[in-house]
Amino acid sequence: MYRTISFIVIFSFVSLLLYFHSQNSHYQASDHGGSHGHELINVPAGEKNPGIRGKVMKDPSGSWLLAIETENFEFAPEKAGSTKISYNEGHAHIYLDGKKVNRLYGKYYNLGELDKGIYKLKVTLNANNHGSLAIDGNEIAFVHTFEVN
Repeated sequence: MYRTISFIVIFSFVSLLLYFHSQNSHYQASDHGGSHGHELINVPAGEKNPGIRGKVMKDPSGSWLLAIETENFEFAPEKAGSTKISYNEGHAHIYLDGKKVNRLYGKYYNLGELDKGIYKLKVTLNANNHGSLAIDGNEIAFVHTFEVN
């Protein structure tokens, strides 16, 4: 009887651990792959090439503000998740030190207050289906490294 109860307790404990391990976002299909889990979508010849540029600045409140400008690209938050691919509309994905922070549907994003250190920011242009837009296999992105003192 003791062995049966011990087996049930240990089996339940191990099952619970495996369940939580499998729920961890690092072990699911997520945005942590080489291209952050999203396929590259090459803009075909003849289409206007979208572009992105930006800057990161400290605002008077002490938080950090991301400001971007796009070229040949319009934000379309109402179409996010659509399977119809458009090369000149969609949204952006924000990554800080390789981790996805959020989606971006406009010009500005407040990164909040950041601890001291060096940060690498990346903002990608993404089609409505979340695929990363690319030109000749190169992801269209604004990449900026900055230091917080």
